[in-house]
Amino acid sequence: MHKRQSVRKFKADDVPNADISEMIEAARVAPSGKNLQNWHFIVIKNRELIDKAAEAVRSKNEEISKRMDVADKTKGDRFRKFAKNFTLFFTGAPVLIVVMTETYIPSGYAEYEFIGADPQILDDLMRYRNPGMQSLGAAVEHLYLRAVDLGYGCCWLTSANYAAAAIEELVRAEAGFDKEGYYMAALIALGVPDGASKSPGRKTPEEIYTLVE
Repeated sequence: MHKRQSVRKFKADDVPNADISEMIEAARVAPSGKNLQNWHFIVIKNRELIDKAAEAVRSKNEEISKRMDVADKTKGDRFRKFAKNFTLFFTGAPVLIVVMTETYIPSGYAEYEFIGADPQILDDLMRYRNPGMQSLGAAVEHLYLRAVDLGYGCCWLTSANYAAAAIEELVRAEAGFDKEGYYMAALIALGVPDGASKSPGRKTPEEIYTLVE
């Protein structure tokens, strides 16, 4: 756990399929609410497809930037510059994993709906307290830690989620992914780290820990 870093520079070395299988096995045994195992990992080693995913993000960046230009060209240009990082973090990786998940209906949601609860309560339960993303996070972390055990590095990316629809369309069209009801939740760049990475500081235990005896 302490060796884990967010790696953004990778060597060109291949990641053998056998090692990827071990990472997926680690993700497979992660806990999930209602044991729904609400995840699917699309592992892409095809360079052309990785480049197409990057282009999908760049296209969305420019679409947003142009609309920002209408109100404030400075803000549009600032977003253009900043958004370049969203593809740089994975285009140099030999492997890109598209993390897909399905909608999770929390316990109590149907019951609240049945009694005619305030829509804000339903929205709060579905969006902010939804166990589905907690389950998915456990699976991604399992995969990530196994990757570190095997000598690899990862970058867990959600910065390009605003372009998720375009990436979903791409993987459905070109990666043969046909599960209905699934949507992209994150990307993972994977490979052999190129150079040392340094994690930002962490809060102290006292800042995150309350003991009640």
